[in-house]
Amino acid sequence: MGKVKNWINRIANWRPSDPVTSAGAVVVLLILLAPLLRIAVYAVPWYDDFNYAIYARNFMTEVPGIRGALKGAWYCASMSWYAWQGTFSSIFFMSLAPHIWGEQYYGIGSMFLILILTTSVFVLVGTLTKKVLHVNRASSISLQAIAAMMVIELTYTTPSALFWYNPGIHYMGMHSFAMLSVAGFICLFTVERVKSVKGILLIIAGMAGALLAGGSNFVTSLQGLVILVSIMILAFLADRKKVFRYFPILAVYGFAFYKNVSAPGNGVRAQSYVGWGYSPVESVLRSFLEAFRYMGEFSGWITLVAVILILPIAWRIAGKSSFSFRLPGLVLLWSLCLYATGFTPSLYSLGHAGLSRTLNAVKVTYQILLVINEVYWTGWMRRLLEKRGRQFADRGCPWWFYGLIALSVVFVVKHSSNQYGWYSSWGAYHYIHSGEAYNFHCEYLERLEILKSGEKNVVLEPYIFKPWMLCIGDLSEDPEREENRAMANWYGKESLAVRAVEEEE
Repeated sequence: MGKVKNWINRIANWRPSDPVTSAGAVVVLLILLAPLLRIAVYAVPWYDDFNYAIYARNFMTEVPGIRGALKGAWYCASMSWYAWQGTFSSIFFMSLAPHIWGEQYYGIGSMFLILILTTSVFVLVGTLTKKVLHVNRASSISLQAIAAMMVIELTYTTPSALFWYNPGIHYMGMHSFAMLSVAGFICLFTVERVKSVKGILLIIAGMAGALLAGGSNFVTSLQGLVILVSIMILAFLADRKKVFRYFPILAVYGFAFYKNVSAPGNGVRAQSYVGWGYSPVESVLRSFLEAFRYMGEFSGWITLVAVILILPIAWRIAGKSSFSFRLPGLVLLWSLCLYATGFTPSLYSLGHAGLSRTLNAVKVTYQILLVINEVYWTGWMRRLLEKRGRQFADRGCPWWFYGLIALSVVFVVKHSSNQYGWYSSWGAYHYIHSGEAYNFHCEYLERLEILKSGEKNVVLEPYIFKPWMLCIGDLSEDPEREENRAMANWYGKESLAVRAVEEEE
């Protein structure tokens, strides 16, 4: 009987080691990614996918292959810079939508967005824990995986973030490139000899990242510049000589940012929104109001569960790190300012916090900063207690803690009013399991057969199946609507419309 009791106590008190916890976190992340990658094959092009990609496709008719696609993308970015907006790096990638090689390849764009977002969060958080806090890989991976899960699962609007290539690459894609660039900026500081192969490669990669981020959407462009300048200030305070290694990167970033905001096309675009925006000063001030207003919307019960899950991991990371965790209030203030900058461009140009596709990028920044501040404040609290003579045994949480976290997640998702819209993987699984994603794609393929026929004036059947994650919208009964004309131009039709629902008998 005593042996049985001891056996039960050992099971009840079992605490997974860091490698076991990290492996479990990675497995969960991969499980959550599976339905998202699966449903991506059913994604279909829509609206601006045709408007921007048509240049690359047309150039490919004269210069086949990737060379023609790149020439077309360059032409589209140049033309848009003069005629519509200055975000040249975003537009370059927007022009390279996968369906220029065939509609069957469009889903690859969604897969890319899912994987690059996951990878960039994983790399950035890993760089912060390993290069700044100097903890081992096993201690870091759990935090990396949880942060990646938060970002990928709790996107503000999943369709425009992951399954509509045009706005997805413009915001989430470029934000992902920027996060990878920031990770490179941090690594550059840790290199002892800047003239080494690693140092030179990091500078070159940093300059490329600066070009991408500086020429991207205004949220990413502005926030990336703030982070780069902040890193340079920290480098100057820590080691004045090291700040010089960032000058080539800053020069490229400054050039790209200037070309972005000073583009003639921005003035043309602004004519469509005359009188909508606030003054620069008022936009900055109002951005803090919007930042506080959106904190609740960007959080929620699942975020609270994630914060609880991160707490013991952050505690153990602080125990393994030699970092001092000083001035947490200053870190929080900087984080609030950086987060608020996400609202400033939209307030200046549109007079409101931003479109849902813009808020996708803003929320990613908020989530990463939330993780950083939780780890930092936890570390500060631990250092404070250690100075007062407290000693702690760095043991992991018992296995049942993770079981309670899992049950909490299931409970929150089950009782959510919009469980298929708020939680990406669950929504993807639902639309796959219900058959809506497959049926929607079949309807799209039926449309393609008609669109590729010789008929010049086409009337299509409206979609019956409209899964929220995939069906961004349907064509209008009016062939003069912009979305209709975009698709008609792509397929060489004189007119394109959908049949009025009232005609069904």
